[in-house]
Parts: sequence; structure tokens; C-alpha cells
Amino acid sequence: MSLPEIFIGRMTAPVIAAPMFLVSGPHLVIACCRAGISGTFPTLNARPIEVLDEWLTQINAELGAAMAANRHAPVAPYGVNLILHHSNKRLAQDFELVVKHKVPFVITSLGHPGEVVKAVHGYGGVVFSDVIHAYHAKKAIAAGVDGIVAVASGAGGHAGTQSPFSLVREIREFWEGALVLGGSISDGASVRAAEVMGADFAYMGTRFIATQESM
Repeated sequence: MSLPEIFIGRMTAPVIAAPMFLVSGPHLVIACCRAGISGTFPTLNARPIEVLDEWLTQINAELGAAMAANRHAPVAPYGVNLILHHSNKRLAQDFELVVKHKVPFVITSLGHPGEVVKAVHGYGGVVFSDVIHAYHAKKAIAAGVDGIVAVASGAGGHAGTQSPFSLVREIREFWEGALVLGGSISDGASVRAAEVMGADFAYMGTRFIATQESM
């Protein structure tokens, strides 16, 4: 199964710290990435819009310094979650800042990712798309995404209702690229179970709520 180059050799565990509303911020993202797992946050956690510019500047600076200080230590790529639904009145502004700061990893939710894919690929970033059904996965793949986030039953946020067992297997019937599984994953055993089912990464959120670095 092929993975985007930005993840190769930069992860200590196959875990993406899921973007959690009012929980994930720059401190959590930086701590996760420095530990070798990909930290992400929803752009809407940064309020007002000027704060998003500050957060992205801070994350890029601190992770860049960490990589420069020890080039042999894995520093995972960070990412942001963009809500593409028409109800998100900040989408255009948030996306402009994502492109300005060349965020390496973008996760889209609740909308067609086509325009995001074009812009992010333009500066060398990668795009994953949240899906709750194989149908949505096929649409995202057709739009050119680099990875699929299978949001199964038990996940937080915009969760699906399908069993992770069936959802992963359905998607793997037509997709050999990067696949993330989210839903009730909270320890090493469940991360390993996600891999055995066919996922490349586990999407873990709840475990990070009670950290010192959460918002």
C-alpha cells in the first residue's frame, strides 16, 4: 500500500491525532509531531481568523527548529482540518492561510475536495478526505485525494454509523492508497487492530483530551 512521501520515515507509530473541536491547538499539534505522530487541528479552533495565521506561523517555526536541531529524530508532518460545508463562512479565509503557510497535510470534511486538492498539490502538500461510506470514498478518490479517512461508528465529530470492519474492507476493494481508520481507537491494541484490518493509520482523538497540551 502506497503512502505519501511526507509520512515515510517520519512516524514512530501509525497514529494521527485527530482534529478535535475546542481541544486541538498548536501546543498539542507540536507535541504530537515531535513525538513522531501526526498532530492535526480544525482551523475553526483558531478564533478570530488572525489567530489561525499566528498558529500556523508558530507550528511551522517550532517544528522546523526541531527538525534542524536533530535531523535523525522523526518529526511527523502536521495537518489541519477544513470544513468544506457551505455553512462554514470562514472557509475561503482559512483556506487562503493554509495555502500561504503551505500546510503539508490537509484533511477535508463535509464537501467535495476538488479545489482543495488542486491548490494543496500546487505547493506539494497532501490531502486526505473524511468519509463515512464507500460511496463518498469513491468521489474523493476521483477528485484526486492522497488518502481516505474512514470515519466509522464510535468516532467523534461527524461520525458514521458503519462498522469499522465492513467500512475498511469495502474501501480496500477499490483503493490501495493511504487509509486511516477512526472510531473507538484509544490504545495500542486497537491501533494494531486497525492495521490488521487494512488501514495504514489509526485516527485517535479521545486519548489526547486529557493531555497538558490540549486547549
